[in-house]
Amino acid sequence: MVLINGLVGLTLLIALLENREPLIPAAALVMVLLWSVPLRLSKGLGFRRLEWAIVICLAYWLLNYSWSTADFQNLISYEFLRHDGAPLVSYTAFLGFLGWPLKPKQLRNFWVIFVLLFALIAIPSVAYCAHLFPVEDVMGRLGTVAFEPSIGARMFVGWYEAHNTTGGVYALGSLLALTVVREAKLTPKLKQFMWVVFLCCLAGLLFTYSRGSYLGFLAGLALIVPLRKLGTVIRVGLLIGVPVVLLGVMTSTVFNRIDTITDPYYGTNAARFTIWEDALQDIATSPIVGIGFGRFNDVAVDFKGIKGLYWIGVSGKIVNGDDHAHNSYLHFWAEGGIIGLWLTLRVWWCAWAELCFFESKMPKSSLHVLRKAAKACLVGTLVMSFTEHLLGRGSVVLLLMSLVGMTLAASRLEWRAVENAQDKLRGRMRRFPGVIQVRPTATVSQ
Repeated sequence: MVLINGLVGLTLLIALLENREPLIPAAALVMVLLWSVPLRLSKGLGFRRLEWAIVICLAYWLLNYSWSTADFQNLISYEFLRHDGAPLVSYTAFLGFLGWPLKPKQLRNFWVIFVLLFALIAIPSVAYCAHLFPVEDVMGRLGTVAFEPSIGARMFVGWYEAHNTTGGVYALGSLLALTVVREAKLTPKLKQFMWVVFLCCLAGLLFTYSRGSYLGFLAGLALIVPLRKLGTVIRVGLLIGVPVVLLGVMTSTVFNRIDTITDPYYGTNAARFTIWEDALQDIATSPIVGIGFGRFNDVAVDFKGIKGLYWIGVSGKIVNGDDHAHNSYLHFWAEGGIIGLWLTLRVWWCAWAELCFFESKMPKSSLHVLRKAAKACLVGTLVMSFTEHLLGRGSVVLLLMSLVGMTLAASRLEWRAVENAQDKLRGRMRRFPGVIQVRPTATVSQ
């Protein structure tokens, strides 16, 4: 079992670091799904509310596709599953992560290694973007930096297809690293090391020039460092602010990019308003069940139904591509109606509720830091999804699903161990009344 866990973990680790070679993420997801089945059976892991929410969500989107596009060849095609149909892959993979429980130490090591690799990739890339690392042929072989004409600067893209994807995963990586930094029981040297890792990930996030990712990081940061803890906020602000100012002195492009967030006439901002208007028009014509799963990019679509109630695309030229509504909520609502939006968001509500349950019931657990990180990353992704269709695509939501799913899978086994221990104590108490007492709230210490 240890060998298989290691092989699956290594493949998943590589898959989360890139999406340019889709065979690697595909292989990782298949391995996780196949491995989770015998684990569920051997450990007696049944479906809980979150799993059923995922199954119902997937069933609805397949049903929605069947009464609209109804093209089976397109449904199983690579282009559809890679782009418009990505939720069918990612949300199915979520079931696999929920059935793959690792030991707390293994799980913690996995994510520490992940953010460490994130930092190592970012260090030379950010240095090159800031003109501190002039060896262009080395960076060319690394392939993590590209020149972006629209902003006139070098942009950190990592091993991903789009800079917003890179920004999204580095926002989550930064939140994960910061959560580990704030863990109380870290040794001083390890805490200093994790601060460096966090700042490297944060620098990578800054040079992706992804403004939505900046906002997502700030939303997650508010969960990790509550504003009521002003002293902690000031210290964190200094540790973050000084490196940011230094980087800003080296290149004003970062600050200029941030300044465009509130400019409605800026190129990509204006384009988003146009796309949002298109999505709102689809919502207005078919608010209940949407225009059809995967129909947002299709052209010359013929519709049937009652306009303003249910107006479903039944034929037209299928176009599978990267275009989307640049807003997960509008995109899900436009294609699946209010039903599709509600069922999809219910998946994440169930995940949030379960994380909160374990966080409150087992505050001294060694998994506590990962639960806090998972909640922060979930909040960050939900905020980023207002400007990108992250909840319905690949890399960012897969990273979130990996963190949330694996953390919940381990937490469930930990909770079961607590319940078994309580049952044994109750049995002994019945045998020796008045001698043994059971605590009302169970905790798991490190």
